[in-house]
Amino acid sequence: MMPPQFGKRSHRRYHYHHHPGYDDLDKDDGLIIGGLLSIIWGLYWLLIHWVDHLLGNLMVWWVEPLTLIVALPVLGFFAIVIDKYDSWNPLHWWPMFWGTRIRIDRESDWHIAFDNEEFVQNNGGKYNAYCGWDSNEDLYIKFRKKRDAVIFSLKNL
Repeated sequence: MMPPQFGKRSHRRYHYHHHPGYDDLDKDDGLIIGGLLSIIWGLYWLLIHWVDHLLGNLMVWWVEPLTLIVALPVLGFFAIVIDKYDSWNPLHWWPMFWGTRIRIDRESDWHIAFDNEEFVQNNGGKYNAYCGWDSNEDLYIKFRKKRDAVIFSLKNL
């Protein structure tokens, strides 16, 4: 064992290694999320059935199956989110809630030769960077950490 060296800082080094097949696992998550949604819907339907039973079967027979209409907006929301972020994994939906946004103008040279997927993979994957388009057709980049956004801005803009 080495004696401690006072006055020198020991820096912890982190190594990021992206496995190319890691994001391919997201295709199997659809079964898990679909199963969870069907369990939630089944529990909701069971609750409606119990309330109907406790009220002495006052609900008409067709009300219980039509409770699915309540679930349709929720399923529509999930369909839109999955389409926008290209992933079934809810951990990839972080740009919906937080992140540091950097806007890139259309006129910049950097904007013309831009590849979304390559940029995301080079900057930590879907867990760290997101590229999107706003209503003015300008490109924006979102980073999960402000530190990464500052480093990107200093190097590229």
